[in-house]
This record gives sequence, C-alpha cells and structure tokens, in this order.
Amino acid sequence: MLKKIAAAALVAAAATTAVATPASASAGGCNDRTCIEVDGSGLRVDMIQAHLKSGDAFFGHFHIYGGGIDVNSPTQTWGFSGYKIYPGRDLPNGSVLCVEGWEKTGSGHALRGRPCVEVHF
Repeated sequence: MLKKIAAAALVAAAATTAVATPASASAGGCNDRTCIEVDGSGLRVDMIQAHLKSGDAFFGHFHIYGGGIDVNSPTQTWGFSGYKIYPGRDLPNGSVLCVEGWEKTGSGHALRGRPCVEVHF
C-alpha cells in the first residue's frame, strides 16, 4: 500500500511540474502571402517579425498587434526579410498576436493576409 501511495505522489508531483512549466512563446505561420514569426520563452516575447513568403514582395505596410502591442511599419517595398519589432516583455497569458500585410493599390490598400499566434502557458 505504501508503494502505491508513493508512486501516486510521484506521478502527481511530475504532473504539477509539467503544468507549471510555461510553453515557449516562439511560434510562426503564414496566411495568404503574409507571415508572422514570434521569438521568446514562456510569456516573454523578445521579437515579432512580419514578412512575406519567400520570393514575394509588395509595396505597402505591415500592422502588428495584440497583447497590448499596436505598431505599423513604414510604407515601402517589403519582402521576405520583413519588419521586426522587439517588445522584450511578458504578454498576458492567452494573448493573440497578429500581423496584417497591406499592399498599396491604385484604389487604396488590399489585405494580403492575417496570420496570428497565441502566447500562452
């Protein structure tokens, strides 16, 4: 009986440790032509990059927002190297970070994708 209790306590401690360890804030993905890359650890976000898929380019701007961040890049020609910001801080658990790629057209701007990632434990 004592062995079963000790084993159960060990399993419970391991489960508690696994839950308390934050997930990495590093993530990324693309939607349409626009991509987002987030680098960090736990809830800390060190860098957010907005860029286009490899080989693509447009004249316009990126909008990066979520978790208390709201930044527009300059309007210029963008490609794969894209635009980076460096928040260097923790974001609220469950924050959703998004990037919008806006291409300047003759009649205004056209959305070229809106990828998002979630920062969470």
